[in-house]
Amino acid sequence: MFARIFSSPLRTPVAVTVLLALSACSTLRVGSDFDHRTDFGAYHTFAWLSLGHRRQRVSNPLVPQRVRAAIESNLAQRGYRLAEDASTADFFIDYTIGSRERIDAQSYPVGFRGPWRWGYPYWGEQLSVRQYRAGTLAIDVFDGRTHQPVWHGWAKKDLSESDLDRPEGPIGRAVDAVLAQFPPH
Repeated sequence: MFARIFSSPLRTPVAVTVLLALSACSTLRVGSDFDHRTDFGAYHTFAWLSLGHRRQRVSNPLVPQRVRAAIESNLAQRGYRLAEDASTADFFIDYTIGSRERIDAQSYPVGFRGPWRWGYPYWGEQLSVRQYRAGTLAIDVFDGRTHQPVWHGWAKKDLSESDLDRPEGPIGRAVDAVLAQFPPH
């Protein structure tokens, strides 16, 4: 589970895709799940999950850097410390970010009358099709002792082009929204 970004088949730059996913005008939808047996109060230090055998494959190396910086900043503001030695960390953290091309088709009736006055109304059908990109950011927490997953949080958002010039804001807002649910209450 390393930072992964899936680019579109239309060769949309990954940064654009991610930024759109996290900054669209639509609502940011967030959620989380956790292991109810975990004592999250015992967590004070964290480290990044290291999967050295995997290589990042992103066209914009700034996107993973921004996500990582936003996660570290959020956790630090809430009193968690980055462990100097990963083997002593109370928990490990990782994230995945990506997007998909989506199509939304809506069909609804449209009433109209013919040119004749005595005719009955005819109900035709209107079809509305919208193509968009949906983006997802997932953040995962693993126990430092058992290495088992203990918390999963996610944010989903439809993509737009409004924040392409300022990616830090949308990424930061998505990270903050997800981590607002950590630790679980």
